[in-house]
Amino acid sequence: MLLCCGRQFFAAEKVVLPKKDKLYRCLEFGFCPNCSTRVSRLIEQDKNYEITVKERRGIKALRAYEKAVAQRNRFLKQTCLTGSKTSENFYFGDFRKTKRLDENNQPIFLQLKKNFNNKTEVLGEVTTYYYKI
Repeated sequence: MLLCCGRQFFAAEKVVLPKKDKLYRCLEFGFCPNCSTRVSRLIEQDKNYEITVKERRGIKALRAYEKAVAQRNRFLKQTCLTGSKTSENFYFGDFRKTKRLDENNQPIFLQLKKNFNNKTEVLGEVTTYYYKI
């Protein structure tokens, strides 16, 4: 719950942040229903279970929210690509078009083995048989 103008209101967005030597980090962001001021609240819990709360209003609240979203996106891009270590075993087939051409001026395709973390292995080239009618 955020507080502004003596009123409590629910946050419009809640962003869970990377830990950074903390047990828990979260930023709540919303607009005051009375005066339409931007309000944010950063909640952090350290390893001694002490909770610190930092509240901001106005442009500082907006900057804190933008920074929190950027931190979360950067963290997700680095750690959680498309799969997890458990999906390393599951594979599906895919094809990749090459720039080379065969004798009928059609592109040659490569057959791929992909897992859900987007790691690929080339199994071989696809051979196309053309029949004359």
